[in-house]
Amino acid sequence: RSSDLSPETADKVLQAVKTLNYRPNIIARSLSTHMSMHLGIFVEDIANPFYGDIIHGFESSAYDKGYFVSVCTSLMRYDEYLENAISRRLDGIFIAVMPSHYSDAGLENLLNNGIHIVTSGYSNIGLKKVSSIENDYITAMRDAMLHLYGRWHRDIAFITGLTRSQSFDQRIAGYLAMVDQLKLGIGDDLLIEGKPPYRTTLQDGYELAQKLLKTGKHFTALICVNDLVALGAYAALSEANLRIPEDVAVIGFDDIIFSRFARPSLTTLSIDKIAFGKKAFELLYTNITLGNTGFYLNPLILQERQSTNYRR
Repeated sequence: RSSDLSPETADKVLQAVKTLNYRPNIIARSLSTHMSMHLGIFVEDIANPFYGDIIHGFESSAYDKGYFVSVCTSLMRYDEYLENAISRRLDGIFIAVMPSHYSDAGLENLLNNGIHIVTSGYSNIGLKKVSSIENDYITAMRDAMLHLYGRWHRDIAFITGLTRSQSFDQRIAGYLAMVDQLKLGIGDDLLIEGKPPYRTTLQDGYELAQKLLKTGKHFTALICVNDLVALGAYAALSEANLRIPEDVAVIGFDDIIFSRFARPSLTTLSIDKIAFGKKAFELLYTNITLGNTGFYLNPLILQERQSTNYRR
């Protein structure tokens, strides 16, 4: 310990460290501490700025506590990654991936090997075993629907790369609940669901909007599962000679940086993504250091922009 050394000796040791370019061997240290100081974060699509900001928040907080972070993204090999996390002796993992893309057995295997977990996406593993951070999509969808309803929209469509059988995503349930609550009388006629492998990219937004248009059903507003899907829908609506927002109002989710620079700029349900990543790390760190699991419901804020700025 440096406190056991005289100032002169401590200075000599530090000078030797600098001269020899000494670096502590984390792997060797982990054998005695049983801590690798290595975390993982699994995300769906690194090309989506939504995940980039979450990674930034998570990694910056982890770095402040001395952790190294590995990022695993969408090769659809998540169960293989879970196995690798064990062999690489990770201390913990934040899994921001749809539960349908990995197995419950994979998570249980991590837990049985002493690896701590935070999930986002309502996994089937109980909160007594893992921590969870979720977005409040029910309230957010209510806010989106009321925003459009207040502008005299009654034929409100929703396109999602997911499906209602995936109960972990609550946006579809929130949409259908508001259709009923507002007595819109459209049922699920204007709901366009996705299909395997359930992607939510620009291309998916374009194709889902085309699918909606081909139904021939009347709609004056369109809610999209995220901003990338909304921006893809922009292209399909433009090709159909529909103006935004005069003919169709559009709302997205996430508030990625592209949404404010689109033309027209995109109204969206905003998530503080960096804060989300920091909170995920906080939950994981608490679990690692204290053994406590926790749950956090993250609020979304409506950011009104040009894409809904037209009252019918």
